[in-house]
Amino acid sequence: MDDVYAINLAKTILREGYNEGDAERVLSLYDDAFADMSFGMPSFYYSDAKDVFRARLTRLFHDYTASMKVIIIDVVLNGDRAFDWGWHVVDLTSKADGTVSQVRSRYFETWRRDATRGWLITSFIDNLDQPARLPEEVIEEIQTSEDSNVASRLPRDLLQFAAGARR
Repeated sequence: MDDVYAINLAKTILREGYNEGDAERVLSLYDDAFADMSFGMPSFYYSDAKDVFRARLTRLFHDYTASMKVIIIDVVLNGDRAFDWGWHVVDLTSKADGTVSQVRSRYFETWRRDATRGWLITSFIDNLDQPARLPEEVIEEIQTSEDSNVASRLPRDLLQFAAGARR
């Protein structure tokens, strides 16, 4: 089987795992020793990554019905390794009150080919998507903003970044 096709097929399994609320199906695509650098979470590695991800998925599927769309920009192969990037768009319907929310994140994944299990995700990085903007607009904002948060990327709303909390 063509490797790009195999990775696309794996992403279909990921999507279906979300759509069916099946945490173990989602986790089946992750290496036992993967690195999870998900937005808004501490980084976790190896078995800790899988344990925390399992807990997140279990809670997510308990509280919401999920519908995922995967938009792959590219898959780049390098022998038994690969990486891909794109967007994950997840529509969440609350099981408590029926409200619908959407989480759209940009992702980057690394993969390895396993002789038994096929292609597995070895690292995952994502962040919340931002509206598209022209580079000139962003440069203007960086140059003219009253504060340096755009350049430093220091969050204004997290206590560990407050001036008094710095060591």
